[in-house]
Amino acid sequence: MAVNTSTQLGCGRDIDEVWENIARPATPHELSCPFCGPARESLQELERATSKLRVDDEEDPELQAGPLVIARILEVARSEVRRNRRLPLNKPLPGQVSEALTISEQAVAAVVRRTGDRHGGVQVRRCSVELVDDSAPVAGSLPVVDELAPREASDVRVALRVSIDGGVSIPSLSGELRRAVIDVVSREVGMNVVRVDIEVEDVHGV
Repeated sequence: MAVNTSTQLGCGRDIDEVWENIARPATPHELSCPFCGPARESLQELERATSKLRVDDEEDPELQAGPLVIARILEVARSEVRRNRRLPLNKPLPGQVSEALTISEQAVAAVVRRTGDRHGGVQVRRCSVELVDDSAPVAGSLPVVDELAPREASDVRVALRVSIDGGVSIPSLSGELRRAVIDVVSREVGMNVVRVDIEVEDVHGV
Protein backbone atom coordinates (compact mmCIF):
# COMPACT_ATOMS: atom_id res chain seq x y z
CA MET A 1 0.00 0.00 0.00
CA ALA A 2 1.49 3.31 -1.06
CA VAL A 3 1.19 6.18 1.39
CA ASN A 4 2.38 9.76 1.31
CA THR A 5 2.74 10.17 5.08
CA SER A 6 2.42 7.87 8.07
CA THR A 7 -1.36 8.45 8.20
CA GLN A 8 -2.27 9.53 4.65
CA LEU A 9 -3.44 6.91 2.19
CA GLY A 10 -2.48 6.78 -1.47
CA CYS A 11 -5.83 8.25 -2.49
CA GLY A 12 -5.23 11.35 -0.37
CA ARG A 13 -7.59 10.49 2.49
CA ASP A 14 -6.29 10.24 6.03
CA ILE A 15 -6.55 6.92 7.85
CA ASP A 16 -8.44 8.77 10.62
CA GLU A 17 -11.25 9.52 8.15
CA VAL A 18 -11.61 5.80 7.47
CA TRP A 19 -11.62 5.07 11.21
CA GLU A 20 -14.34 7.67 11.87
CA ASN A 21 -16.63 5.79 9.48
CA ILE A 22 -15.74 2.30 10.70
CA ALA A 23 -19.08 1.74 12.51
CA ARG A 24 -21.11 2.73 9.44
CA PRO A 25 -21.50 1.06 6.04
CA ALA A 26 -18.66 1.69 3.62
CA THR A 27 -19.04 4.75 1.45
CA PRO A 28 -19.08 4.41 -2.36
CA HIS A 29 -15.48 5.67 -2.36
CA GLU A 30 -14.36 3.07 0.21
CA LEU A 31 -16.04 0.29 -1.81
CA SER A 32 -14.03 1.09 -4.93
CA CYS A 33 -10.81 2.65 -3.58
CA PRO A 34 -7.77 0.27 -3.62
CA PHE A 35 -6.37 2.10 -0.58
CA CYS A 36 -9.41 2.72 1.61
CA GLY A 37 -10.83 -0.79 1.14
CA PRO A 38 -7.85 -2.69 2.62
CA ALA A 39 -7.37 -0.01 5.27
CA ARG A 40 -11.00 -0.41 6.32
CA GLU A 41 -10.63 -4.19 6.56
CA SER A 42 -7.52 -3.83 8.73
CA LEU A 43 -9.26 -1.35 11.01
CA GLN A 44 -12.31 -3.60 11.34
CA GLU A 45 -10.04 -6.46 12.38
CA LEU A 46 -8.41 -4.16 14.92
CA GLU A 47 -11.84 -3.09 16.20
CA ARG A 48 -12.91 -6.73 16.67
CA ALA A 49 -9.68 -7.55 18.55
CA THR A 50 -9.94 -4.53 20.87
CA SER A 51 -13.63 -5.23 21.52
CA LYS A 52 -12.76 -8.78 22.57
CA LEU A 53 -10.04 -7.48 24.87
CA ARG A 54 -12.47 -5.00 26.45
CA VAL A 55 -14.96 -7.80 27.11
CA ASP A 56 -12.22 -9.99 28.60
CA ASP A 57 -11.13 -7.10 30.85
CA GLU A 58 -14.70 -6.61 32.11
CA GLU A 59 -15.44 -10.30 32.72
CA ASP A 60 -12.12 -11.56 34.10
CA PRO A 61 -11.41 -10.16 37.61
CA GLU A 62 -7.72 -10.97 37.24
CA LEU A 63 -7.49 -8.56 34.29
CA GLN A 64 -9.16 -5.66 36.06
CA ALA A 65 -6.91 -2.88 37.28
CA GLY A 66 -6.53 -2.59 41.03
CA PRO A 67 -6.75 0.68 43.00
CA LEU A 68 -2.97 1.16 42.88
CA VAL A 69 -2.80 0.78 39.10
CA ILE A 70 -5.72 3.18 38.64
CA ALA A 71 -4.03 5.70 40.94
CA ARG A 72 -0.81 5.51 38.92
CA ILE A 73 -2.69 5.94 35.62
CA LEU A 74 -4.47 9.02 36.98
CA GLU A 75 -1.14 10.40 38.18
CA VAL A 76 0.37 9.99 34.72
CA ALA A 77 -2.68 11.75 33.23
CA ARG A 78 -2.25 14.63 35.66
CA SER A 79 1.44 14.81 34.76
CA GLU A 80 0.51 15.15 31.09
CA VAL A 81 -1.76 18.08 31.95
CA ARG A 82 1.17 19.76 33.71
CA ARG A 83 3.59 19.01 30.88
CA ASN A 84 3.46 22.52 29.41
CA ARG A 85 4.15 24.37 32.66
CA ARG A 86 7.69 25.66 32.34
CA LEU A 87 10.09 26.38 35.18
CA PRO A 88 13.17 28.63 34.73
CA LEU A 89 16.40 26.83 35.56
CA ASN A 90 17.99 30.03 36.86
CA LYS A 91 16.73 33.00 38.84
CA PRO A 92 16.14 36.03 36.59
CA LEU A 93 18.70 38.82 36.58
CA PRO A 94 17.59 42.28 37.78
CA GLY A 95 15.57 43.81 34.97
CA GLN A 96 15.30 40.59 33.02
CA VAL A 97 11.77 40.09 31.77
CA SER A 98 11.85 36.45 30.70
CA GLU A 99 14.09 33.43 31.13
CA ALA A 100 15.19 31.58 28.00
CA LEU A 101 16.41 28.37 29.66
CA THR A 102 13.47 26.47 31.13
CA ILE A 103 12.41 22.92 31.94
CA SER A 104 8.94 21.42 32.19
CA GLU A 105 7.53 20.61 35.62
CA GLN A 106 6.79 17.12 34.34
CA ALA A 107 10.47 16.53 33.53
CA VAL A 108 11.58 17.55 37.03
CA ALA A 109 8.80 15.47 38.58
CA ALA A 110 9.96 12.45 36.55
CA VAL A 111 13.45 12.74 38.05
CA VAL A 112 11.95 12.93 41.54
CA ARG A 113 9.56 10.03 40.94
CA ARG A 114 12.36 7.82 39.62
CA THR A 115 14.42 8.55 42.73
CA GLY A 116 11.50 7.77 45.01
CA ASP A 117 10.51 4.57 43.25
CA ARG A 118 14.11 3.31 43.45
CA HIS A 119 14.16 4.02 47.16
CA GLY A 120 13.42 0.80 48.99
CA GLY A 121 10.05 0.70 50.72
CA VAL A 122 8.54 3.71 48.88
CA GLN A 123 5.94 3.99 46.13
CA VAL A 124 5.50 7.55 44.83
CA ARG A 125 1.86 8.20 43.96
CA ARG A 126 1.84 11.94 43.33
CA CYS A 127 4.58 14.47 42.74
CA SER A 128 4.37 18.18 42.11
CA VAL A 129 7.09 20.80 41.70
CA GLU A 130 6.51 24.52 42.29
CA LEU A 131 8.79 27.46 41.67
CA VAL A 132 9.66 29.51 44.77
CA ASP A 133 9.94 33.08 43.52
CA ASP A 134 10.98 35.52 46.26
CA SER A 135 12.37 38.18 43.94
CA ALA A 136 11.02 41.68 44.57
CA PRO A 137 9.64 43.67 41.61
CA VAL A 138 11.95 46.32 40.16
CA ALA A 139 10.70 49.85 40.79
CA GLY A 140 11.21 52.69 38.32
CA SER A 141 13.28 52.27 35.18
CA LEU A 142 14.62 48.81 34.42
CA PRO A 143 18.36 48.31 35.03
CA VAL A 144 20.66 47.09 32.29
CA VAL A 145 20.81 43.30 32.21
CA ASP A 146 24.32 41.90 32.52
CA GLU A 147 24.12 38.61 30.64
CA LEU A 148 27.60 37.60 31.89
CA ALA A 149 26.71 37.97 35.57
CA PRO A 150 26.83 34.76 37.65
CA ARG A 151 23.50 32.96 37.67
CA GLU A 152 21.79 31.44 40.65
CA ALA A 153 19.81 28.22 40.34
CA SER A 154 16.06 28.59 40.74
CA ASP A 155 14.47 27.54 44.02
CA VAL A 156 11.71 24.94 43.89
CA ARG A 157 9.45 23.23 46.37
CA VAL A 158 8.66 19.50 45.89
CA ALA A 159 5.56 17.80 47.26
CA LEU A 160 5.23 14.02 47.34
CA ARG A 161 2.38 11.70 48.24
CA VAL A 162 3.71 8.23 48.91
CA SER A 163 2.87 4.78 50.10
CA ILE A 164 5.43 3.25 52.44
CA ASP A 165 6.14 -0.37 53.24
CA GLY A 166 4.74 -1.38 56.59
CA GLY A 167 8.07 -2.68 57.84
CA VAL A 168 10.05 0.56 57.68
CA SER A 169 10.40 3.58 59.95
CA ILE A 170 8.43 6.46 58.44
CA PRO A 171 10.52 9.29 60.01
CA SER A 172 13.80 7.64 59.01
CA LEU A 173 12.70 6.82 55.46
CA SER A 174 11.18 10.28 54.97
CA GLY A 175 14.48 11.87 55.95
CA GLU A 176 16.44 9.68 53.55
CA LEU A 177 13.98 10.36 50.73
CA ARG A 178 14.08 14.10 51.37
CA ARG A 179 17.88 14.18 51.16
CA ALA A 180 17.86 12.00 48.02
CA VAL A 181 15.40 14.31 46.26
CA ILE A 182 17.43 17.42 47.10
CA ASP A 183 20.60 15.77 45.83
CA VAL A 184 19.23 14.35 42.57
CA VAL A 185 17.43 17.56 41.52
CA SER A 186 20.58 19.62 42.19
CA ARG A 187 22.86 17.15 40.42
CA GLU A 188 20.75 16.22 37.39
CA VAL A 189 18.55 19.28 36.85
CA GLY A 190 20.61 22.08 38.40
CA MET A 191 17.78 23.49 40.53
CA ASN A 192 17.82 24.20 44.26
CA VAL A 193 15.19 22.31 46.28
CA VAL A 194 14.39 24.46 49.32
CA ARG A 195 11.63 22.25 50.70
CA VAL A 196 10.35 18.69 50.30
CA ASP A 197 6.89 17.97 51.68
CA ILE A 198 6.19 14.26 52.07
CA GLU A 199 2.70 13.02 52.81
CA VAL A 200 2.36 9.33 53.63
CA GLU A 201 -1.14 8.49 52.44
CA ASP A 202 -0.95 4.70 52.62
CA VAL A 203 1.05 1.79 54.03
CA HIS A 204 1.45 -1.29 51.85
CA GLY A 205 2.74 -4.79 52.50
CA VAL A 206 0.82 -5.26 55.74
